[in-house]
Order: sequence, then structure tokens, then C-alpha cells
Amino acid sequence: MESDKHYFIEGLFVIALSIAAAFFAVWLSRTGDKDDVVYRIHFDESVSGLALGEPVKLVGVDVGTVKTMSIDTKDPRRVQVEVKLHKDAPVKTDTKATLRSKGITGVSFIELSGGTSDAQTLVAATPAGQVPEIPAEKSSLTTMLEQLPKVIAKFSAIEDKAKKVVSDAGAVTAEVKENPSLLLRGRKDGDKKKAEGKKDSEKAGGQD
Repeated sequence: MESDKHYFIEGLFVIALSIAAAFFAVWLSRTGDKDDVVYRIHFDESVSGLALGEPVKLVGVDVGTVKTMSIDTKDPRRVQVEVKLHKDAPVKTDTKATLRSKGITGVSFIELSGGTSDAQTLVAATPAGQVPEIPAEKSSLTTMLEQLPKVIAKFSAIEDKAKKVVSDAGAVTAEVKENPSLLLRGRKDGDKKKAEGKKDSEKAGGQD
């Protein structure tokens, strides 16, 4: 009986300790939420791969998470994302937000960059009652895809010029094959021009 009573007391102690730890964790999380600051970002591109709760990083360091995502009611081509960042995160007026991909998984996160030391904090520069907004920059993948048509057009132009050169060379080769004397005539014309140039230079030297 004594052993059963001992186990019962130990069980109650473990349960009470677990409940206390749970309440403490909830209290910590709520305290952290109160210290967090909500920022808004508008992306002019697809946010496919970005999900709620994904991290927001500042030069590689986690400083918050994605809170909400929605289509911008003023412009349906844009996506409005709200992020919750730590109060002490140094978000400045020249800080920029970019979508980044986690390797080849297709999962995305938000990377913050910039923020010079002499720039004002974004929160301080935002009027009271407004949500501070971090400007967005297009991701490197989106920029590359936008430039792709121009690159293809340049390659097409180069290809067309190359085809023309090959075509002209082929036409000349065909003419020479049909009439080899054209090649000899070209050499004679070249020799004649050289001789005339030599005479002109000699005359010019004699006049001096």
C-alpha cells in the first residue's frame, strides 16, 4: 500500500509539472507575440511555394514568420503578404524583401536585405496607425524569365546573321566552282591594286 501511495504522489507531481511547463510555454509565446511587429509586403510576382509560418530571414538569420497572404484588393496582379518580425529586427527604410527558394524543394521563404546603419528604422518612419511596408524586389528567377525573350531575340538575330554569312560564302564558292577564272581574276585585280599603290607611293616620294 505504501508503494502504491508513493507512485500515486509521484504521478501527481509529474502531471502538475507538465501542466506548469505547458502554461509557461504558452505564456512565453504570448509574450513574444506582443513584442513582434507586423510588416506588409506587396509582391508583383507569384508567391507559389510560400506558406503561412515560413521563415523570414535577414541576411540568413531568422527574424520572423509569414503571418497572412492574400490577393491585393487594389491590384489583383499583386500579392499582399504580412509578416510578423521580432521587435529588435533592424528593419530600415532601405530594407528590401525578396522571395528565395529552399534548394530544389520548391518551398520558398522571404529574405530581407539592405538596411544601412545610418538609415531610419521603418517603424519610426511610418505614420502612426499605418502598417509599415517593406518594398519588394523581384526574385532572380523572375528577373531571368523576364529577360529570357530578349536573350532569345538576340540569339535569333545572331543566328540570322550567321546564316546570311554562310549563305553568301556558299554562293561565292559555287560561283568559283563554276568559273575558276573568277579566283584568278580576283588575284590579278589584287596584284594590280598593289602595283598601283606602290607607284603612287613612289611618285609621292619623288615629289618630296
